[in-house]
Amino acid sequence: MRKTLRTVLFLSLLSTIPAVGAMPGAPDGTARVEVSCTRSSAFVNVSINSDRPIGKVVIEVVDEKGRTWYKEEGKALTPELVRRLDKGGFPKTAMTLKVTAKDFEVSRTFKVE
Repeated sequence: MRKTLRTVLFLSLLSTIPAVGAMPGAPDGTARVEVSCTRSSAFVNVSINSDRPIGKVVIEVVDEKGRTWYKEEGKALTPELVRRLDKGGFPKTAMTLKVTAKDFEVSRTFKVE
């Protein structure tokens, strides 16, 4: 009987403690950003996937010197966002894709050839 009472008290105490993911202000950081730029394609493919709707988002492509070559600001109401950028407007060098949203900020490097 005592063991059962202790178990019930312990379980009720555990149920009052919030999970780490449920804490207010805890960052999710659960976004997957992929960028592909192949020599055989005329496009830079960008894929952003999140566990929940992305919301306001800024997509930016900058070169090694920090110059902005592409910038898009918008709102994605779905958890997935796909873009195809014409790589003819980019110099043939290493570039960085920066994706900033409410829940995450991700940078990926790629090379335009």
